[in-house]
Amino acid sequence: MEYNTVITSHAMNSLAKTLFTTIFVECTQIVFDLRWMILLGFMLIVSDLWFGIRASKYLNVNVRKSRAGRRTLNKIIDYICYISLGAVLGKAIGEPYGLDPIIVAISVMILCYCFELDSIYGHICTLHGIDKKYSIWKLLWLLITFKFKDFGEAFSDIRNQVKIHKENKSI
Repeated sequence: MEYNTVITSHAMNSLAKTLFTTIFVECTQIVFDLRWMILLGFMLIVSDLWFGIRASKYLNVNVRKSRAGRRTLNKIIDYICYISLGAVLGKAIGEPYGLDPIIVAISVMILCYCFELDSIYGHICTLHGIDKKYSIWKLLWLLITFKFKDFGEAFSDIRNQVKIHKENKSI
């Protein structure tokens, strides 16, 4: 009786190790395939930190290094979670329906990168004296819904704000 228990226990341990190894290898393969998207994420985080500090100095706001560092580290952890979420969604949902898991993971990451780009865009608008009335999401929605007239008006409004800011600066 003891002999069967030992064999069963050993077989279950081997099965668990095999399952874990397989999942680990698949995850590392996806992370390797997404290495350039991961690098882009880190570049966006560093850019957001840089432009955020510049915008704060432009507005004469005190920059607290501990808060900036904490938010940057929090974003790095968030991006690691987004990468993991994209990889798991790709394997769990994309692969059974014939979608490449990398495409699903990239789609999740692009969605997250748009939030980061919107933040960087806001800092750049602050540096150039533009009142940020339009987010990247709103401009994207205008493009998707084929409202090109509104899209053009948004850019002309931004251009006028830059012109007024430059005129006020030179006076």
